[in-house]
Amino acid sequence: MRIAYWYFLPLIPIVIYFFLRKRKKSSLKFSNVNLLKGKDKNTYKHKIGRYLILLGSISLILALSRPQIPMGMNPLTEQGIDIAMLLDVSGSMESVDFKPNRLEVAKDTINDFINQRVEDRIALVIFGGNAYTRVPLTLDHEMVISSINDVNVSSVKEKGTAIGMAISVGMNRLKKSDSASKIMILVTDGDNNAGAIDPITASQLASDLGIKIYTIGVGTDVTLLPVDYFGVTKLQQVEGGLDEELLENIAEKTGGAYYRAKDPEALSEIFKSINQLEKTDFQYDRFREYTELAYFLMKIGLLLLTIGLFLDRYYYIQIP
Repeated sequence: MRIAYWYFLPLIPIVIYFFLRKRKKSSLKFSNVNLLKGKDKNTYKHKIGRYLILLGSISLILALSRPQIPMGMNPLTEQGIDIAMLLDVSGSMESVDFKPNRLEVAKDTINDFINQRVEDRIALVIFGGNAYTRVPLTLDHEMVISSINDVNVSSVKEKGTAIGMAISVGMNRLKKSDSASKIMILVTDGDNNAGAIDPITASQLASDLGIKIYTIGVGTDVTLLPVDYFGVTKLQQVEGGLDEELLENIAEKTGGAYYRAKDPEALSEIFKSINQLEKTDFQYDRFREYTELAYFLMKIGLLLLTIGLFLDRYYYIQIP
């Protein structure tokens, strides 16, 4: 407990002293002593009013001193990192070299990463042959995770992999951010073969805005897609793959890093590594919140004074 104005407290013993000190009794003359017969004024009930007045006075003095109960520490200002997740949902992300497929493993890993970034705002951008903002920057991580879980290869109708478009859309999500640290995490398994924006140009613009890009290449060297042949699912090997040089250049231009994940465990470790690299630094400027007791004590004090004065001055009439 904290006492804001402690210098009022010495008034309490002063009040108690004047209350307990013996008062000089005065004498009254009565024309007829029969008026006092049957009147016993030495019982405790006749002193209740005075004691209530004393307690009421003490309560009011305590109210003046403003006692306060601490409720805990609350943040005054704190700011996290703004993160744009760029997730490739092109058809090749259905490759079963990861179980059950690349996209599902990427979604689960991203969700685990988001759960560890409690203080950070996160946006979700999905891309295939075009790129779209799925969720703008938000601290509502449950909404982001729910949206990620609903994503599939049909979420973007245009075919292909538009990495430059994805970076451009992610940049639009972050360019108005006032966060001290802004990053993108690009997860893809292909090369840039769609979209009107060159990935290197887009990454240079991102670098100019102070946005760092981490690029992650997902998948083994073999892309195996399930294909339905008259009701029978067969695996078909598809040509093409990662443009690792492009992903390295994007990361290098923006001060980020490129990672290659050839299995789900490696992908998980990559996100753990990024989580460690991009620590959220706070200036823990905090304040302690207090609950004021002054109003409660003031109400109690006034109530006790009112009852005490009524009992002492009107109900139990004192005869010296």
